[in-house]
Amino acid sequence: MKKFQLEVEEEDEFLLFGLVSDFKPSKISHFLGQVSLEFERIQDLMLPDFNPKAEISFSRFACRDEENHLDFSLVANREFGYWLFKELKQFNYLLIIRGGLEFFDEEDFIKQCRLVKGLQFIARIENEKLKQKLSGIV
Repeated sequence: MKKFQLEVEEEDEFLLFGLVSDFKPSKISHFLGQVSLEFERIQDLMLPDFNPKAEISFSRFACRDEENHLDFSLVANREFGYWLFKELKQFNYLLIIRGGLEFFDEEDFIKQCRLVKGLQFIARIENEKLKQKLSGIV
């Protein structure tokens, strides 16, 4: 009998969206529940080398869609006057989606997000350099 071996490639593939909202991180994460994303607050993103004189942290929230094998992370892009990514100053939050991307309907997701109270704008970010930097910290 011939043996078969399952090969699993390590994927760093994810989608990145920028969100604009004047709401605080906990409030925008709550309102994203309107698109069936039940975020939980997780440990803040700490960047020790970001500013050696002060510990700057960025709020983070996580959500898992078991049915579609998707993981969602919501990260504040601006906290206490500091930017996580200065290149993305136009966005208050970054939404990272990983996992079963083949089950993810991006067009429908954006349509639903545009109806979310307090979410003024959402856009997909295609910049590969930003994705590489972000994959190392999130």
